[in-house]
Amino acid sequence: MKIDPRTVLPADVQSTPVKNSRAGAQPGAKDSSGVKPAAGEDTVHISSAHSDVQTLKANFAHVPEVRAAKVNALQQRVHSGNYKPDSQKVADAIIAEHSKRSSKG
Repeated sequence: MKIDPRTVLPADVQSTPVKNSRAGAQPGAKDSSGVKPAAGEDTVHISSAHSDVQTLKANFAHVPEVRAAKVNALQQRVHSGNYKPDSQKVADAIIAEHSKRSSKG
């Protein structure tokens, strides 16, 4: 997708120029990495929270999504024919879950 910088949308109109809002920033000063940004270029700084999120994401990948013991017990009851779910409880649980999800969004 290409963006045409000449296209001006009504929400994009800005009457005042953008100024450097960093406290104590000097034009041409080096940032904390010691690299001097080129004139007119934007810089991006990613906080340490990014690495924390990545660590949590990696650890979360190793957490099982199902309770294996409970699933195995239910599978055995289903296969043996001893599992008789209460249709009223199932319907109530479906409605409750749907209501919970609808109220969030």
